[in-house]
Amino acid sequence: MMDYKKEISNYLDEVLERKEFSIDSIKRGIKSSKCVCVFGIGAISFPIISSIKNFTDIKIDFLSDNDQAKWGKTYHNDLKCISPDELEKYKDDIAILITTQHYKKIYQQLLKKGFKKIFAVTEYRLLNDVYFKNKQNLQKIKKNALKVMDILEDERSKDIMLTLIKNWFDFDVDEIGYEEIFTNDQYYPAGIIKLSDNESFVDVGAYNGDTVFDFLKRTNNNFDSIFAFELDNKNFKEMELSVDKLEPNLKRKIKLYNLGLLDEEKNVYYETGGSGMQSTFINVINTANDCGKTIRLSDVLKNEKVTFIKMDIEGSEPQALSGAEEIIKKQKPRLAICVYHKPEHLWEIPLYLKKIVPEYKIYIRHHTPLEYETVCYAVI
Repeated sequence: MMDYKKEISNYLDEVLERKEFSIDSIKRGIKSSKCVCVFGIGAISFPIISSIKNFTDIKIDFLSDNDQAKWGKTYHNDLKCISPDELEKYKDDIAILITTQHYKKIYQQLLKKGFKKIFAVTEYRLLNDVYFKNKQNLQKIKKNALKVMDILEDERSKDIMLTLIKNWFDFDVDEIGYEEIFTNDQYYPAGIIKLSDNESFVDVGAYNGDTVFDFLKRTNNNFDSIFAFELDNKNFKEMELSVDKLEPNLKRKIKLYNLGLLDEEKNVYYETGGSGMQSTFINVINTANDCGKTIRLSDVLKNEKVTFIKMDIEGSEPQALSGAEEIIKKQKPRLAICVYHKPEHLWEIPLYLKKIVPEYKIYIRHHTPLEYETVCYAVI
């Protein structure tokens, strides 16, 4: 059996001694090329390319994709997509950045074609670049990761934790990766979350209702109640339209709230139209494009039964959990809380949950082949 605490401690000690981080060598390799191509146009490519533009001085020259329907079209404001065959014209002096979850497959494809400089960078690694290079933060990661290891319930959680941390510093197209740790059973991992016919489900960051309908499918429509919260007005209206089509006996058990959850009631400004969950709060009013309201879960559902809470709200999870603390302490619902939006959430959230309900068994699972959708599960 692996000593995961020793593994994490030794690994982070080695990181602390580094003169250069892997992301810097990637950037150097990219900049030494005459042109730069991003390979893979999809939902994942948009935040990665935005991060490249905002947090590096790398200039992207064009795009490529295996989908013939995308060839010749322009994406990301001004970048033209060319075919893989046309891409071969630049083979001798081009850097390729893969921006798709299928990076291993694309990497092998490009290697066979003779390309030499093939890289992958992730959105949050770019966003958190300064954080990860700060020695005090590295010490903090080590200290708190070791604390979390002491409360994790199984070996799989510990292995996932170690792999996630290694990917913060050494993720590349042919290094570490997420393939060995991810599963497709998000919010309902086998052996951890088992649903009954009497669930009272709280969906925090309900987006357009996709997770509500997933819950309906998994329970075969046998449940007590659903409380779905979505701040983004556009997403909320989509969810409302979908739920309105349900049979009356189902619809009456579902309550929808066009609200965000925090630890206080207040008006917030946010960037609308996000691809998931609770939209990002904007501090500068004139850069936001919509306004909404937040409340505390313990206030709005103080007289309701709660058996299961899911949260994916773009980094606001700690505040929302604080606003739900009374319910969590009293009813001890099963929890599925996303912990991937900020590095510190990987330890802050599980340690907080264990503190307020010591009986909780804590698990970590990861649910995509990229850096997204790491979830902390807490069950009795």
